[in-house]
Amino acid sequence: MSDLSNYYQQDPRSNEAIGLERFPNNHIQFSAILKPLQWLDNVYRIFGSHMFMTKHAILKEFDAAAPLDGCLGSQEELKKVRKLIVSYCEGIDNNQFLSTIGRFLLKTISLNTLKNRRNVLHFYHSNKDFIVANGNFKAPVIITGSPRSGTTLLQRLMSEDPNTRSPYTFELEIPTPPMSSGVNPLEDPRIKRSGAAISSLSKLAPGFMEKFAESHYWSPIEMEASLVYMLAHNCINVMNNATAGRGYMDDFFKIEAIWPIFRYERLFFTMLDAYRPVQSHWTLKAPIYAPFFSNIFDEYPDARVILTHRNPIYTFPSVCRTMESWHIAFDKDGSFDKHRFAEFQQVYMEKYILVPLKYRNEHPEKEKQIFDCKYEELFLNPIEMVKRIYQKYELEYSEEFEERMKNYLRNNKQGKYGRHKYSLEEYGFTGKGLYQKYKAYMDHYGYGIPDKIERPVSFNYSV
Repeated sequence: MSDLSNYYQQDPRSNEAIGLERFPNNHIQFSAILKPLQWLDNVYRIFGSHMFMTKHAILKEFDAAAPLDGCLGSQEELKKVRKLIVSYCEGIDNNQFLSTIGRFLLKTISLNTLKNRRNVLHFYHSNKDFIVANGNFKAPVIITGSPRSGTTLLQRLMSEDPNTRSPYTFELEIPTPPMSSGVNPLEDPRIKRSGAAISSLSKLAPGFMEKFAESHYWSPIEMEASLVYMLAHNCINVMNNATAGRGYMDDFFKIEAIWPIFRYERLFFTMLDAYRPVQSHWTLKAPIYAPFFSNIFDEYPDARVILTHRNPIYTFPSVCRTMESWHIAFDKDGSFDKHRFAEFQQVYMEKYILVPLKYRNEHPEKEKQIFDCKYEELFLNPIEMVKRIYQKYELEYSEEFEERMKNYLRNNKQGKYGRHKYSLEEYGFTGKGLYQKYKAYMDHYGYGIPDKIERPVSFNYSV
């Protein structure tokens, strides 16, 4: 019998008196095509099991790359990665609140992304001489900070620079063979394959991707969060952290298990650069860099980091709503508990805002490599913010770059794909409580308790 306190969900039968405000029903109506999965799973349950157990299949795929993964770390370090994967799999397999279709989706997604690891390592070793001779991954610009603080907007704006490269979603989802120089990225055949996967998910789970797009637009030809995918390639799941339980979340932050992932990331982008060299620098983004802030400078001593900031009283409920729209799709109807889910998400949020602050206090010599980007200033004038970043890091800024950013802003007004609605109270937060809990961060960046949560309708910038 699994420890139910390890999970954010609760027994659906006990939630009727509380109502839908705290225990919302799933917004997804799964396709009837998936119905037979439930029938087959019922047979497995007769024998005390589930149809879509993850541990055996995932470890088999991870271990299949063992002859190739020595370049990522010592056997002891790789064992720690494997141990973290076991923690994730056991957390998922023991979660009694997952629906049959949720288990099917989690297993399918995990295996599909993990297979990339073996493909990348095989391609790297088969072409190692060429990659080592031609790949030049140095001094990356890395955008990080708490989720919902402008990291995506900033990356997608900065990726309009013709002298930089940011990874397309299709490159992260189907990385081999790498793109070559001289080809049009928007004609890459992997776009159709990546788009087909997203389209299939939308058909099997109507409302899933559409609801998520209200917070974060996911497209094969947009730039995406690199480290999220690097972790996923190694079956270290970020998107379903809470689904796997509090035990997995605690294990996730044992920093030594993440070292091989940063080495995998360096190998990955060195491989991409060898076949399509960047003219100036790579621009990477992922909020999940922030909890591992020291790893950035240990692996990339020459990194130029942009740290985004936004009042936690705004970001906390926004993050909860974004992640709710993803997590609830995998749960049994009515078992999703917003208050407990918020407590789980807060574990991550603390790391996003406090780890970089602590690191900077202890390493003042790194300040020349860190740029603070406040959400309000970015939102007020995005192009001016990018100019300031380029000035600090002495990067070439061109008229072509500025025109491309203006065009991006014209075509991507905030709220284009819908807007989430949320409040502190629905997730059990209060402004006063968050302020007191994160007073050091709030005071350092000049954040107070707003009278109410308000968001600008769109960018306050004429383009």
